[in-house]
Amino acid sequence: MEPQVTSNAKAISGQTFDYIVCGGGTSGCVIAAELASIPNVSVLLVEAGRDSGLAPDVLVPGKYVKQLQEDKEGLWELETIPQAQLNARKLVFVRGKQLGGSSAVNYMALARGPAADYDEWAKIVGEDGWKWKNILPLMREVGILKRPVVKRVNRLGQLEDFDPKLPADLKQFAAPQSADHGASGPLKIGFGGEMVPGIETFVKACFENGIPLCPDINSGDPVGVGLAQFNVKDGERCYAANAFLGESARASLKNLTIVTETECDQLHSRDGVVTGVDLYHRPTGAQFHVYCREETVLCAGTFGSPRILMLSGLGPKDTLERLDIPVQVDLPGCGQHMLDHSIITCEYKVKNSIPAHNQLFLNPGLLAEAEARIQRLFDSKEFSNLSTKEQDFLMEPTRPSAEIWLGSGPSVYRDNRPEESYMTHELLLQNNLSQGTVMVRSKNPRDNLIVHPNFMAHPFDRRTAIETVRMALKIASTEAYQDTIERMVHGPDIEFATADLDTISDEVMLDFIRKNLDQGYHSVSTCRMGKISDPEAVVDFRFQVKGMENLRVADLSVCPILTCNHTQINAYLIGLRGAREMVENHKARTQLAKL
Repeated sequence: MEPQVTSNAKAISGQTFDYIVCGGGTSGCVIAAELASIPNVSVLLVEAGRDSGLAPDVLVPGKYVKQLQEDKEGLWELETIPQAQLNARKLVFVRGKQLGGSSAVNYMALARGPAADYDEWAKIVGEDGWKWKNILPLMREVGILKRPVVKRVNRLGQLEDFDPKLPADLKQFAAPQSADHGASGPLKIGFGGEMVPGIETFVKACFENGIPLCPDINSGDPVGVGLAQFNVKDGERCYAANAFLGESARASLKNLTIVTETECDQLHSRDGVVTGVDLYHRPTGAQFHVYCREETVLCAGTFGSPRILMLSGLGPKDTLERLDIPVQVDLPGCGQHMLDHSIITCEYKVKNSIPAHNQLFLNPGLLAEAEARIQRLFDSKEFSNLSTKEQDFLMEPTRPSAEIWLGSGPSVYRDNRPEESYMTHELLLQNNLSQGTVMVRSKNPRDNLIVHPNFMAHPFDRRTAIETVRMALKIASTEAYQDTIERMVHGPDIEFATADLDTISDEVMLDFIRKNLDQGYHSVSTCRMGKISDPEAVVDFRFQVKGMENLRVADLSVCPILTCNHTQINAYLIGLRGAREMVENHKARTQLAKL
């Protein structure tokens, strides 16, 4: 049997598969590859977007900005409702619509975040497997043990193929330990051969503000200024599709069928057991059904997975009844508790002797990362008003308050003189406490979702934004930058050269923030994982959907907290752990059938 890859999904109408994976994003590629490694089972992977390899620019790291602006065929563009705290602006949430999902369009930064986040995850869901000490081996290795019933599992060996090499002049800024990284896996990670011009100046400016050096941002303690790591190898993006479902992998997975340009509309069940899925072929409008023997897993992401659940009658009872959707399982947390980081930039005209990416065609992967703890946050009224539990969470010493990235060239600021040099400090606001929602508009699967991230609704989020902007301005005004920055071209309405940064009013800061804050591309938690006793949990720690058998959700929607990292690593971890749980379940079923 040869592997099938087709956009003509109608060809599989009425067929039965052992496993159906709904969504070919980061987690979905991992799960499909691992399930298809089980001998004598059939696996169907359904992807709403295109196949990999059809848009070569995906592999060119320096073109990621162009992708996000121009590659409409490869993107979901989800418009939010007006955001009350952002001057009623509507934001557009962009996600990958192709095999590999958002790993095909993201910034390629590979950041694990603090160990404390995973320990908190374990505490919330009541399962020690999510602790850092247990997650770290998964980050290095696939982690699925060899089993007699699954002879080819663990074929991928380690997850990471980490290259520790650094440019000679930057070796003093990083010291990763081999024990923290894999060396022979499919996911290629490293620092790259070049970095953003001005790294040393940026690091020195951070030192002047009391930010220490972080020798490895992926060690579990990312606080400090350090060099970012990227999933790029030899100038080519390494992402879920080419790492897990590239040509050689597909050739070895004879029992895997991949259909593209096809959406999963609705689950079918009988007596509380999922039996199949209704599919919709986007190019032709054809609708048809496929059947499932063992398990269906939703990997459609923070927006897609709650959509499928709710259209299938698994969601908040009141909402489903209002939309005339028959209720199968009352899951009040489905589509709720959405969390995301948020982004704002401060940008500067710098001396033209400093090369910038507006001159270098968006050269790939060239940046440094500062993960800062901002003391003014913990001295604020907004912090004192938090609960003791929230304060303890935020005060954990390895949990940063924000990331400040050095970027080459302008981001928001527009200038028609490409010979001019600019620099961006990109601020990724972490630990956001505001929660949003993702809801279906009707029972019609073609209707757009109602996306409401609710950014800046919590007072502490506003304080975090204010103090992070203040810290970024302080970094830019240090002695280290005196001979580099000529003027600020995008930032608060102040006289940057002469302003007393400690006394800039909240109103001035918030005016800038409300006009410019945008999404952080790290949406999570709309199908969050939790203990069985948690009424808001949608899945348990094994990714099983409460109240329905043979159904799991395994993507970023299950994250119970907003981790302080770039969440693509979480998507890989979720894929690996989800696959392990499904393989274990298959093993148990096989043994039971032999009795």
